[in-house]
Amino acid sequence: MVRKNAEALEQELIWLQKIIDIRIKSFFNLEHEHSSIYDIEPPDISNDESFYAEVLKRDNVSTEERIVLLLALAPHIRPEMFDIFLTKNPLYNKNYTEFGGVKDKKHDSFIPTGETASFILADQNLERRFHLFNLFCDEHYFSKRNILYIIKPKNYEPYLSGALIISLEYLSYLTVGVSKFTAPNPLFHE
Repeated sequence: MVRKNAEALEQELIWLQKIIDIRIKSFFNLEHEHSSIYDIEPPDISNDESFYAEVLKRDNVSTEERIVLLLALAPHIRPEMFDIFLTKNPLYNKNYTEFGGVKDKKHDSFIPTGETASFILADQNLERRFHLFNLFCDEHYFSKRNILYIIKPKNYEPYLSGALIISLEYLSYLTVGVSKFTAPNPLFHE
């Protein structure tokens, strides 16, 4: 299962990297070959037997949900893919607000937030941004199945400024295929 998950996630991370590249190039008005991140097809998982693919199929995961899941998972398995988000805005000598993210002091890396997901998925489209709130509510299967959540920010901070966190249970399932954090297999639970 480790090999199957690794192979599946390698393809997913290549896809996510392409999406990030398109959004960054679009943001900085650089030339790129696609008009939208939605022009990039996600990897085909129809015959994939990895635990990762089974979770996507079980929950009929949308493209947006898939990207959010990868944003929460990638800091654990490919943290360097977010280094581009550490770019400073030369006008203000600080990181770009649009990129969101939090920087961990010990790990010195970029941790995606809801704002990062909004930058990638919604750009300046408020309707798409508003739809993202649904992914982090208690009724969404991300929360119900303990897959991922957004850290609730302090009272005065914007909601999407919270870090995207994958549960230890699903981090384990999606990488090594088993978890010591819970007893039952989540593929067979509601």
